[in-house]
Amino acid sequence: MPLRRRDARDRLTFELVESTDADVDDEVGSPASEPRPAGAPGFTRPPTGTGASGPAYGRSARPGATPLASHDPADPAASPDAGPGVAEDAVGDGPDGGDGDAPDGARDETVPPWRGRRTAVVGATAAGVALVLGGMLAVDAWQGRGELDRLRTAPGAVEPLPDAPEERWTTDVALANSIGFLPSTVVTVEEGAAVGSSLDTGAELWRVDVGVGAACGSVFLWSPPAGEPDPTIVCVAPVLDVAGAQDEDDLPTDPWTGRVQTTDWEVVVVDAAGEVLGRRSTTTEGGVPAPGPGGTVVRAERVGPVPEGDGTELEIDMTTGSVGEIPEGRAAVLRVEDALTGDVRWDAELPFVARSGQCVEWSEVDGAETVRASLEGLWTGAEPRLVRVDGCGVTGWFTPDGARLDDPDNPVDSVVALGDGSYYRDPASNEYGWGYGSPEPADPAAAPAVLGPDGSLRWEAPGPVLVPQSTDGRPAPLLVQDGLEVAAFDGTGAEVWRGTEPWTPESVLVAAGGTFVVSTGYGGAVLVGIDAATGRETWSLSRDDVDGLLGDSGSEASGWSVDSAYTDGSRAIAVVSNWQDGSSTLVALDLADGRVVWTADWGEDARGSWVLPIQGRLLRLGEAAITRLG
Repeated sequence: MPLRRRDARDRLTFELVESTDADVDDEVGSPASEPRPAGAPGFTRPPTGTGASGPAYGRSARPGATPLASHDPADPAASPDAGPGVAEDAVGDGPDGGDGDAPDGARDETVPPWRGRRTAVVGATAAGVALVLGGMLAVDAWQGRGELDRLRTAPGAVEPLPDAPEERWTTDVALANSIGFLPSTVVTVEEGAAVGSSLDTGAELWRVDVGVGAACGSVFLWSPPAGEPDPTIVCVAPVLDVAGAQDEDDLPTDPWTGRVQTTDWEVVVVDAAGEVLGRRSTTTEGGVPAPGPGGTVVRAERVGPVPEGDGTELEIDMTTGSVGEIPEGRAAVLRVEDALTGDVRWDAELPFVARSGQCVEWSEVDGAETVRASLEGLWTGAEPRLVRVDGCGVTGWFTPDGARLDDPDNPVDSVVALGDGSYYRDPASNEYGWGYGSPEPADPAAAPAVLGPDGSLRWEAPGPVLVPQSTDGRPAPLLVQDGLEVAAFDGTGAEVWRGTEPWTPESVLVAAGGTFVVSTGYGGAVLVGIDAATGRETWSLSRDDVDGLLGDSGSEASGWSVDSAYTDGSRAIAVVSNWQDGSSTLVALDLADGRVVWTADWGEDARGSWVLPIQGRLLRLGEAAITRLG
């Protein structure tokens, strides 16, 4: 298993570079009571034209470096051409630069005493060590910054959490309408104003008027946003009759989208500094506008004749609960336009596909249940790397540049973005039915596929890919459930390993530090650590272990589950949710050995909140507050 990188603050590295020019230990450690002449044992003159040379230096002179020997510039016997501190008459044919015919025992008075030379060596060496340490610390800081940047863009990753997190700040804000993100900034909407607050301190950075009922940024569809955040955020607000003094909660809303129903809208684009880059007015022509990725507005509309069967009551088979025949709906067009100019960047036609999507509406009046055909519902949404449209008979997944990712001929497939920039297309995961007794089945010949950033096919998997919820941003294989076996494949589709284990992975919670942390489907283990390189099980956490962490006797074991986890690169931070009392506990496990590093209990105050990583910061989102944990 690859070596785990420790926290930057816990690591300090020294490198000893051996010098070939001098025996430093001999020089520094020799007695200094008598100065040594040139040519004496243990003395080596520095190379001509160089400064100090030893463990801290290479062979080029450093500006400001202390030389091994110095000379008096006023002494006419000293020549700069001979090198620093080397007397002119000492440069000759002798073994150490002398003229070779000096009498034995003669002392060259132009050579400075050895005591001064030793002091210079010690000073130069100390300065060199300080320079090396400073350089290493700078490199280490640079590497630490690179690792921090990687964690801030990786899916489900958080900044290093060596200890149980505590509340850093809390701000009261209603999250019912909108929440978006800019670099190091969370954007909420309060009384018609977009408010940017620091992710690090919670302090308000700026406030911009965007209109009552505005939505700023894309909604969470399947997972928290990952990757580099957009440098701008798009806000879309309904234009309301201010004179009517309508309360926002009483405004008419679309049951499908939850958006205010109106024909006129205003689009506002704001950058990370709170500067308004532009405003423009628009309408619902082409569909209701919604914030999109990369400074865009996304909208979709139905095209063609309005179906006559919309709203008709449908029969229900009381034995099976299935819905009878549903009338035909109509096609749709998805359009993505520049938020500032309104220019269409791309559009796509989506034909109506029978028995796909949500086409029914359930209601109950006076105890009587009624099902009606809902053929016109249409919904759009966006993530940083995905644009989606969904409705009766219409589904589609696209890249922000307009490349279609799902198979148009398979109405029940779906797509998720992977952390390395690629995509995974599952041929059957959207086969939910939505009121159908027998929805359109998936194509039995369709295979799970990994697609490139442009939507091109990279490779097909022999079974469902277990997409990790969180990673540390480093390359890792993908796990595939192939029948009763689990196999790992690299980014090209080459098999890395395959094996049959006594556990069945329901999901991969973490892929980091050379380890997979999987949630198991049955057996005594709840979480299992797997060596990503070999597939070997390295550790496991049992139900009894979790009961002990929660202080339970085991009788309430069915009252909790581990459904999600995050990582800081060296730990898996599992969220243990107790659905009986609504509490949640974070359990940090060392990725290498599964050791419990710390636990944190959110208590009853955290009920109804959602803990998730945003740009490496761990946030707790509630209906009326945002809390930063760290």
